[in-house]
Amino acid sequence: MGRDISKNRRVVVTGVGILSPLGLSADEHFERLTAGQSGIAPISIFASPDFPVRFAGEVRGFKANRFIKNRKSIKIMARDIQLAVAASSLAAAHSGIHEGVNEPHRFGVSMGAGLIPSQLDELGVAVAAGLNADGGFDTARYGREGLPLLFPLWLLKYLPNMLNSHAALEYDARGPNNCITCGNASGLLAIGEAARVIERGQADIMLAGAAESKIHPLALARLHILGKLSSENDLPDRGPRPFCGSRAGLVAAEAGAVLVLEEQEHAAGRGAAALARVAGFGSSCGAQLSEELEHGGRAAADAMAAALADAGLDAGDVDAVFANASGLYEDDDEAVAIVNVFGRGKPVTTVKAAVGHSMAASGALELATAVLALSRGMLPATFGVESCGDTPVDLVSEKRRGDFGAFMINSFSFGGQAASLVIAR
Repeated sequence: MGRDISKNRRVVVTGVGILSPLGLSADEHFERLTAGQSGIAPISIFASPDFPVRFAGEVRGFKANRFIKNRKSIKIMARDIQLAVAASSLAAAHSGIHEGVNEPHRFGVSMGAGLIPSQLDELGVAVAAGLNADGGFDTARYGREGLPLLFPLWLLKYLPNMLNSHAALEYDARGPNNCITCGNASGLLAIGEAARVIERGQADIMLAGAAESKIHPLALARLHILGKLSSENDLPDRGPRPFCGSRAGLVAAEAGAVLVLEEQEHAAGRGAAALARVAGFGSSCGAQLSEELEHGGRAAADAMAAALADAGLDAGDVDAVFANASGLYEDDDEAVAIVNVFGRGKPVTTVKAAVGHSMAASGALELATAVLALSRGMLPATFGVESCGDTPVDLVSEKRRGDFGAFMINSFSFGGQAASLVIAR
């Protein structure tokens, strides 16, 4: 028999897990962010002395076995998956569900993932073994000498849905399980979908978020060839400077950010504190291939307007916008969209200025940070804004204390997908 969902089911956030270039916990991330520190530094994950881009936002000091209960599974997890499961562990502990829940079929997972299979380091070794003396590919040699070099379960390390699968295994979450691979907007889209699942009555609690690591030679090479990356190697901690006239491109990064979303009465019934409420969600598509936003930011404005309408709020009810703000020229189009929706003077901030662009994880990281900002009454400043001069939006130049009521969070993808989400007290 289906559950009665005739009554309004409110969705609240009861846990936050963050692994970012600023720290290995939500507290460390937020404290360093509000202290005006940057997590961008020279790359250490791989040797890069001759690489055109030699700095990024790394999650330094991360050891998967510190966070993941099923340690045997770590060997079949790419770094993206490890970050997702570790962030899930932090969120679950924060929410008080680190041992699972009483009704596992009412406990689901929704994760945003990136294009993990494009790295495939193991395949590179096997293919190299299949090359003949002239450098050509020899299929017979590959079968004879290359394939035996492959780890039998190598494919399981790279499937995007494994972020969800491993998180569900860790916590015996037998409810709805979704993976969204939709570029940079994946994380916010996954969290919006998780909220919808709870609103529809299909689950009472969801692990929702995303993870991605772009600190890999192939990933950085693609972004560099596309002309998206900043190459200011002499100023590695300067950051991407979103909305600034002097911006030079995005800074690649990695992160894992996961929230515990819960039906409000369910949370109250187990004594869990509600940090924020998921008030509204909206999405749209500008339908262009290689940019985050089309000129004029129509899709961004549509997503923001839809999120406001879903929340039943007016533009004046939102205290600040956590912008997509990647450091690309499309920031100007987001600025136009923000002004069209909110008018001039709305405070705007972004985490990417301090940590870089973690792609699929970026929207989830902005949202997780916004939840902390709302619950703690502290709006972070935009790192490096003092060097910007005039900007088309009101960037937060100093952290602000306040009794905030609602924040808007934006996330956009190459290809045109736009997602916006409103959280409220």
